[in-house]
Amino acid sequence: MQHIHLSKKNLLIIVFCNITLIEILIFAVAFSVSNHQPIIRIVDKNNQVLNASQARTFSIFKIYLFEKKYGALENYHIDIEKKETVFPFRTWFFAAFCIPIAFVFVIAFILKRFIK
Repeated sequence: MQHIHLSKKNLLIIVFCNITLIEILIFAVAFSVSNHQPIIRIVDKNNQVLNASQARTFSIFKIYLFEKKYGALENYHIDIEKKETVFPFRTWFFAAFCIPIAFVFVIAFILKRFIK
């Protein structure tokens, strides 16, 4: 097996850049979850919700399924409501802490195994 020779400085730079990239990706995922999510609700004449969907639009297939079950869509009232989801701080904090540490452990194992 061929061994790779890297200086400690280059190795630290590579690990630091990878951890920073992972942290940015974790933050982006957590931030994308926390926003105003539209909810399309279809309500009948008795103000009973027949269908609620988290989407910006109602697809043709969903309209077909709704009309097959309840009848023509024109007979119902369509509400669009915004659901606000807060930033998941605890989830982000623990993911931002645990994932890079696991990454460092994996890198350390690989380096210990293949670099002398």
